Amino acid sequence: MKNQPCWPEADAKLFLQAMHEVGSMGGIADVEPITIEMMESIQNFVLKSSVDLNHLKGIAPADLSEKISDQKKREQLLQILILLPYVDMKVDPRMVETVDKFAEHLEIHPNTIKDLHRVRDNHLKRLLLDYGRRSLGEFLGLDSAPKVIKGVITMFHQAIGDRGVSERYQQLESYPEGSLGHTVFHWYRDRNWALPGEKKSTSELLLNHDCCHILGGFNTDVQGEMNVAAFQAGLFDDGFGFESLLEVILDFHLGKAFSTVGDIIPPSTGAFHPNDAMAGYEKGLACNVNLVRDLNFWSEAEQSVFTLREKFNIPASSGPLLIKP
Repeated sequence: MKNQPCWPEADAKLFLQAMHEVGSMGGIADVEPITIEMMESIQNFVLKSSVDLNHLKGIAPADLSEKISDQKKREQLLQILILLPYVDMKVDPRMVETVDKFAEHLEIHPNTIKDLHRVRDNHLKRLLLDYGRRSLGEFLGLDSAPKVIKGVITMFHQAIGDRGVSERYQQLESYPEGSLGHTVFHWYRDRNWALPGEKKSTSELLLNHDCCHILGGFNTDVQGEMNVAAFQAGLFDDGFGFESLLEVILDFHLGKAFSTVGDIIPPSTGAFHPNDAMAGYEKGLACNVNLVRDLNFWSEAEQSVFTLREKFNIPASSGPLLIKP
């Protein structure tokens, strides 16, 4: 069970003041409308507060650090502050400098700070190498050399075709309608994706990510990928979820072609919509298990998606169970 910080009204105001400080680059610029929208979204979906944003002023990093000592609160606050330079699509060095000051006084230096510096300096290749290395362990569970080798071999075999694996997944069609297994089968078929083990499949390594789409109620279009990434940011309690969100922001908000694949998933701009993304983040925070790391698909495949949402404490989705591509 994750231990998420609770933000009483006074602390929520400090959180929003810090966002204002970054958005105004330390008080020298007007806060952009999309940054204000981000502040409203954080207030609604994360802080659950009612602070008046119309007359809000920033707060110096040193003053904030004296008033917020809880480590979990510091970590969550800083990760949100790190997002702000990306939100207005500029990654302004002056805004990054303000974030750095908060990191220094809060005494937290996550990988997302290093990532932010590399985006500012346009060192995306180095960022991609480092992120790729970390994601093998954090996202795919390949956290040692033997596991990496085994994972690569498995991906290769399943991509060229593994009859035993493919038949197991093809049998999901006969699972009860509305079950996770039945839904996964049609999720893949509706999108003309190869099931694990079928030729040209992406293997089983991405199955839990696809289950996040289904259980969280997110489509596989650009907007859905953005929002499921925000959902996953809420699932992780070690900061890595924000790194995976950064990957999608670079691809589909800044149009940096960070990890998109040729013309199959072309980069685009402006896909980060604060209300939608933070609603996804709120769902991830509420979820009582890290679905990426800890979901055992085959032990849950016969269970109803609705039952699993209740089991994992994922807020209900208004859309249909099987979202069409």
